[in-house]
Amino acid sequence: MTISVNSKKKQVKKSFDELLNDLTTSNSEKVRYNAARILGEMGDSKAVEPLIDVLKHDKNGSVRLYAARALGELGDSKATTHLIESLREDRNVDVRVRAARALGRLGGAIVVEPLVEALNDENPQVCITATDALIEIGDVATDALIESLDHEKVNVRCDATRALGEIGNKKAVDKVINMLYDEWVNVRIYAVTSLGKLNDPKAVPALIDVMKNRSENELVRAGAAAALGVLRDTRALMPLRELIMEAEELGELEDTALKSFKKIMAANWQSIPGAAPVKKPVSTF
Repeated sequence: MTISVNSKKKQVKKSFDELLNDLTTSNSEKVRYNAARILGEMGDSKAVEPLIDVLKHDKNGSVRLYAARALGELGDSKATTHLIESLREDRNVDVRVRAARALGRLGGAIVVEPLVEALNDENPQVCITATDALIEIGDVATDALIESLDHEKVNVRCDATRALGEIGNKKAVDKVINMLYDEWVNVRIYAVTSLGKLNDPKAVPALIDVMKNRSENELVRAGAAAALGVLRDTRALMPLRELIMEAEELGELEDTALKSFKKIMAANWQSIPGAAPVKKPVSTF
């Protein structure tokens, strides 16, 4: 198999063996990282071991970055422990980001702990990528993320709360409800959003309390109102109505409450007295 490699002058077709030779012997970092990139795209598992060696030993960060990316694309579990090592130890931020992304693609229980550890990375982009990787992995990451809700760092609690909402495992509901009372507003914003995504009616009373709390941040209250609209539970109708009626004018909070009120009414009109839609008269013409 050959693949085209663009150069300024012309397109050069290189075989797998030629690319492998470029990866392992070229003095040019550009040649090496282009070889790593293309080998990942080619999908040949024979490239896994050489790419692992490059990931571990190449002195250039860009080459290691593309090696990590390629190993994620190739999807061979032999690369997992080496990518974990890069995520934990590589000094280059971009390499750690690519390692996290690759581990998300590879999946498996073994990658959960290092990715959860990476939520505490000094670089925000590594934290975000590790969160997205845990979301991609799904249910197997739930327990570790629940434990992370007790972390001392606010960004870890934020990322874990967001991830649990995206994963959607209802075993997280009780713990995410507790995050409604976190001292940091960003955590509480993620908590109300995640409770809407978790879609468990046991969250309704707590969301109502947050929405009605006049001392709470407006974004948190609006998020709680929006989550109640997602849950479509009739217990929220009266609190939503009271919030709307008490306002002198409709701001973002009241507008969100009104939209949620309409959603709940539309979803439950058959069980609410007087809420049945008015039928249009039949024309006699």
